[in-house]
Amino acid sequence: MTKTKVLQVGPLPPPIGGISTFIDNLRKYADMDVELDYFNIFPKKDKPLNKKVFNLVVLFKYFFYLLWKKPDIVHIHTAGYRAFTKSSYFVKISKWLNKKVILHVHSGRFMEYYDEAGASTKKMVIDTFEASDRVVCLSESWKQRFTETFPVDSAKYEVIPNAIFAEEFEEIRPAFSYDSKTVLYVGKLSENKGIYDIVEMAKKLKDDDSIQFRLMGDGPLKSYVEHEANQHDLNIELLGSLSGKAKIRQFDQADIFLLPSYFEGLSITVLEAMAAGLVVLTTKVGALPDVVEDGRAGHLFEPGDVDGFTRQLSSLSQEEMERISSYNIEEAKEYSFDRLLERLERLYRVL
Repeated sequence: MTKTKVLQVGPLPPPIGGISTFIDNLRKYADMDVELDYFNIFPKKDKPLNKKVFNLVVLFKYFFYLLWKKPDIVHIHTAGYRAFTKSSYFVKISKWLNKKVILHVHSGRFMEYYDEAGASTKKMVIDTFEASDRVVCLSESWKQRFTETFPVDSAKYEVIPNAIFAEEFEEIRPAFSYDSKTVLYVGKLSENKGIYDIVEMAKKLKDDDSIQFRLMGDGPLKSYVEHEANQHDLNIELLGSLSGKAKIRQFDQADIFLLPSYFEGLSITVLEAMAAGLVVLTTKVGALPDVVEDGRAGHLFEPGDVDGFTRQLSSLSQEEMERISSYNIEEAKEYSFDRLLERLERLYRVL
């Protein structure tokens, strides 16, 4: 029996980002009853080209790639702003060649993008949704928002959360204590991730030697964090960008996962923190409230609520952290890579 051919369309590393990691994990580890292929929308340039010419070349290559490979289904991964505009052309070309199209929206700022857009851009978004056979959302709350916002048949929407390799964290079990708390942040050191807020928390807690902040990642605010930590003698340790066993080791040594982000889709690092049994403190943005149940998986705050985060960091008891840890380890199993593959295969069968 011939397998259904599914073409994944989106960025592949480098650079490393949420969508490129998602697709790269499929490429490396997916074992499915469909035949997967991949089209990189950001291929390495062989020679200097301006952005418009480069995008035209990519679209031209995509058209002929579809003619050559003849996929049954095209799975297009997209975000907001210029990325969505580019994706709209991939959708048009795919439908022109009579392909089934899945549009997978990963962006945590998609609704902001739509709300800020002019009339012509809003029409382009709606037309692209309507042309697609299915539109994938990261959570049930996002599906509800899409249904309420876009005049598109609600039957088009499918919910497929992000996924993690939960088995990487099976051996991790936090050893909570009364007299110390290690707080881990993983991500880009940038303003929209709440890095300024983390520094302010550290300033408010600088006299509490029991709370140690560890920041894993790199970004434009690295020098700022270094300066503030040295200037004010803060309990902040910069770990740099880590991966593999070195990254897992930091999860193993932590008690609390902190993500005071202003914009998110469905953070992979939050899912990893839950699998590691960490207490999650994060914001009520994107799909995070669908995953982090307030009071059970951790605690949720409004973006910018430095005082709220600070109070919670101080007040978390060993008993509460142990209760939350047990809950998160079990809950994270719903977001395993195997569960993702099951959801994708079910979607492909429907089409």
